Amino acid sequence: MVRRLIAPAAYVQGRDVLDDPATYAPLTGSRAFVLGGETALSNAEAAVTNGLERAGLSVTAVESNVDACTFESIDSLSRTADGADVVVAVGGGVAIDTGKGVAEAVGSELVTVPTVASTDAPCSAVAVVYDESGGFDGYVHRERNPEVVAVDTAVIAAAPERFLRYGMGDALATRFEVEAAARSGADSHAGGTATRAARLLAAESYRNVVEYGETALSAVSRNAVTEAVEIVVEANTLLSGVGFESGGLAAAHAFGKGFTRAGISQPHGELVAFGAIAQLLLEDRDQATISEVVDVCRRLALTSPLEELGAADAVETIARGACADDTTMGNQPQAITPAMAADALRTADELLRR
Repeated sequence: MVRRLIAPAAYVQGRDVLDDPATYAPLTGSRAFVLGGETALSNAEAAVTNGLERAGLSVTAVESNVDACTFESIDSLSRTADGADVVVAVGGGVAIDTGKGVAEAVGSELVTVPTVASTDAPCSAVAVVYDESGGFDGYVHRERNPEVVAVDTAVIAAAPERFLRYGMGDALATRFEVEAAARSGADSHAGGTATRAARLLAAESYRNVVEYGETALSAVSRNAVTEAVEIVVEANTLLSGVGFESGGLAAAHAFGKGFTRAGISQPHGELVAFGAIAQLLLEDRDQATISEVVDVCRRLALTSPLEELGAADAVETIARGACADDTTMGNQPQAITPAMAADALRTADELLRR
């Protein structure tokens, strides 16, 4: 049994780090291709371009219409990026995962610049790819993690607070998925079993959401950067990102895939947070833990009952999709059937409704 932990080469977080040339010091390339969503680039492109140029890199092209991470979009953008030796992905999970796919295709270095703290994608080497209808379509595994992850907390705090909630939903689940994968001895995306370091990071991501989530949401509702915001952004991005990738995923993310396969298009973090409650029920965890997680999800509005998610009539479909062979349900310590998964979903729904 081999334990393995992987992480980005450099993680830089703080106010106004995007136009600081020191942020990009680990890069060896000289020609950058910048991609992202239109809104994300409107908020960050000037700072990113200035920082890159001050660090000695030229920006060869900018693509601002990245709104889906599909194999088709990765192929198209890879042709646009031809000749660049650095890909800079700016935005949320879609843009960042697209950037990973493009960087892998053209063999370039990668900089991820999250403009929202809504997922734990920025630090990882794996990209989740969807089909044109929004359903899960596969992964791209980059050979290495990003060379630089640049997180400007002033940009994060200026985004709508709901994005921070989505990220906390993802980070909350990391602890329990890593615990499940460690108990079963499952391999993580890093290519080995969980290290103790990954387990500690996953546990800390959960603790920080519980202790600082409410204060951080209050701050970003006023576009303020406080220590609580810094802590939660780091939990959502770095702790959860390294934790899940080197610790392993399990039922919570399997349920997330089940939701998307049933045509449920709610944000990833909401679906995974719901899945985390269902996972605890599958594991017959102690009542105190289940109650605490349900309370945190309700108090911070991290997820909602099935009817509000638009999934009340899709439980069986979600359960079958979650138990498919290509999900991480198999990383649970016990075998899970679609009937068991459906019962857990219904019970999680009842707990959230009460």
